[in-house]
Amino acid sequence: MSARVTGVAAGVLAAVITAWSPTAAWADDPSPREVYEKAAPATVHVIGKYGSGTGFVYNADEGLIVTNAHVIQGEAALKVVVDDGPPIPVRVLGSDPCEDLAVLKLASPKEDLKELKFGKSGDVGTADTVMALGYPASLGDTDATQNVAFTSGAVQTPEVGATPLTSLPRYPSLIQHSATVNPGNSGGPLLNAKGEVVGINTLGYEGDGVSGQFYAISIDHAEPKLAGLAAGDNKNDPGWWLLDLSDPTVPAQFEEMGPAEDKAFKAFQKQKVDGVIAMNVNPQSPAAKANLGPGDVINVVKGEPVTSVADVCDVLQSAGAGEKLAVDGVYSGALTSTAGKPGEEWTAELVLGGKP
Repeated sequence: MSARVTGVAAGVLAAVITAWSPTAAWADDPSPREVYEKAAPATVHVIGKYGSGTGFVYNADEGLIVTNAHVIQGEAALKVVVDDGPPIPVRVLGSDPCEDLAVLKLASPKEDLKELKFGKSGDVGTADTVMALGYPASLGDTDATQNVAFTSGAVQTPEVGATPLTSLPRYPSLIQHSATVNPGNSGGPLLNAKGEVVGINTLGYEGDGVSGQFYAISIDHAEPKLAGLAAGDNKNDPGWWLLDLSDPTVPAQFEEMGPAEDKAFKAFQKQKVDGVIAMNVNPQSPAAKANLGPGDVINVVKGEPVTSVADVCDVLQSAGAGEKLAVDGVYSGALTSTAGKPGEEWTAELVLGGKP
């Protein structure tokens, strides 16, 4: 496939010398090994029922962890492994699928918890060395026993925007780099030579003869949003997991669910409906309270036609917390979307969460 959501691994670089002046002294940054040994204990393995990813502690006193929203979507319960210890339950304080960011909190305090410091992604330039840490899927390892992987590379483009797939949001501020990012590494840190976080690894691109391109959400873009998420801002997260109907990966997901769901989805596809399909709806969420369920197809939000997740996010991001949005769509007949005949229209009123 042309683009994939992934995570992280880490990097290289030994020493950088300060600019020379008659009074300047030689100053070395930490070695790659020193960066790894300091950063690895703060890089956590995020584990859910359906998959896993990576995150990192950014506030040890409060036990706060940042990761990608797509790592936790559709998960009813989450745990993290910290520094090779036993899995620890965490709760989601705030999630924003439109920014692909989420903040988690350890359910119980942990002594001597380590944290990573934020750098400034605006100071990152082309050819700068960067390092990535994360928990990639690997042969023979269980979720709880993998070690933090470390890769290195260089910045290719310090500031770029992208909409990689129609089932993903728009990413307005990314760092493109060559530190290998593998599946399972989403949400892990991208570090500069000083071991400071300059990005949150999120995407990898392969296809058309292209490889070795990886993307991290710039920390200058992400950091200002963390306080709101930690305070419970879920305006852009109605509690659904949406995929674009034209996403080429969607049919395979229904095939994996079993013959009945595969048959139902293929029958619905013949109607050639545009929109996004809810693959999951969290209980007690704004979406659930609006009577939306798995398999429901959304094609209009607040009077605006939507044919991609980015379209939905454009509406959500322009709305206010607590606002009521009219949502229109059709039943697909797949999953639990059986309240009406496949293709039959429905309408709902969605009240956004967050803090007005």
